[in-house]
Amino acid sequence: EHVISSGPYMFEKYEEGKAFTLVRNPNWDKASDPNRPALPDRYEVTLGVEANDIDNRLISGDLDVDLAGTGVQPASLARVLNDPNLKAQADNPLSPRTWYTSINPKVAPLDNIECRKAIMYAADRTGLQAAYGGPVAGGEIATSLLPPLIPGYQKIDVYPAGADNKGDPEKAKAALQACGQPNGFATNMAYRADRPKEQAIAESLQQSLAKVGINLTLKPLPTGDYFSLYAGKPSYRDGQKLGLMTNGWQSDWNDGFGFLSQIVDSRTIRESGGSSNLSIYMPEVDALIDQAVAETDTAKREAIWGQIDKLIMENAVVLPSVYSKALTLRSKNATNIFVNEAYGQYDYMMMGATK
Repeated sequence: EHVISSGPYMFEKYEEGKAFTLVRNPNWDKASDPNRPALPDRYEVTLGVEANDIDNRLISGDLDVDLAGTGVQPASLARVLNDPNLKAQADNPLSPRTWYTSINPKVAPLDNIECRKAIMYAADRTGLQAAYGGPVAGGEIATSLLPPLIPGYQKIDVYPAGADNKGDPEKAKAALQACGQPNGFATNMAYRADRPKEQAIAESLQQSLAKVGINLTLKPLPTGDYFSLYAGKPSYRDGQKLGLMTNGWQSDWNDGFGFLSQIVDSRTIRESGGSSNLSIYMPEVDALIDQAVAETDTAKREAIWGQIDKLIMENAVVLPSVYSKALTLRSKNATNIFVNEAYGQYDYMMMGATK
């Protein structure tokens, strides 16, 4: 409500949940800040816009860039790839991000690891990849939480999904038998309501899990409060019996700690303010994080990150979808565009505009 700016821009106006505008800060001295060119005179940001609407406005030139940076939606993919003019305004960067589904071990019968394994085996991984836009706009099918761009990544596949990657129903049924639910069970799945890709993930899982008797009731939730009030709030997610929840993470810097610390450490789970860790309560993982932080040998430290990843997959509390690769679109008006390797996204601070 009263933000003090030390940078090149300051708030002109802010409407909570709707929009904000940044204008030049007259007290900023360019000579003291050589790393930021501060090219545009103003930034106009609209919040809470439905993702397909963002794509349409980017295509028409009404918007310059989508701040989410996660790429165009499946409905726009063919249009962008088949139009030479739009394709010239598109980019296809890799990013240190994994899209995944959290499996809540605090909700019965998912408190039984065999029931969680049934989900892992039954999931159609090609359907999860298609939900995010396929190999071009979605990414490579993921079999672990750590993405390949993060040091410590090891190629592991604890729950093979069959030769066609469409799931292994026989192993899923065996796991259901082992967890005392031979006819399957029902649970709820949450996703962010204004993200079509996450809705498609939920619908894909609903279809593939139903084939072995696991029935999902889908629960769209508000994006803005998804982690603070809903999926990220233990009393809500457990009270509302959210067994599965769409999730995703990208590191602030490409390191095992940068990627894992906020999404696997149970000590980050809190009732107030929310958490990005929705399903991992493993003291052995917490201990390994502390061990890695104290380890000064790079190779040994990175090996610990891989060890953590394997433990989490063996505990079946995360169902990976894809290692992210987005097809992003920018307007003709945007200049000085490049992908910042730290984020796998456009560097918005460096952008300019022709008008």
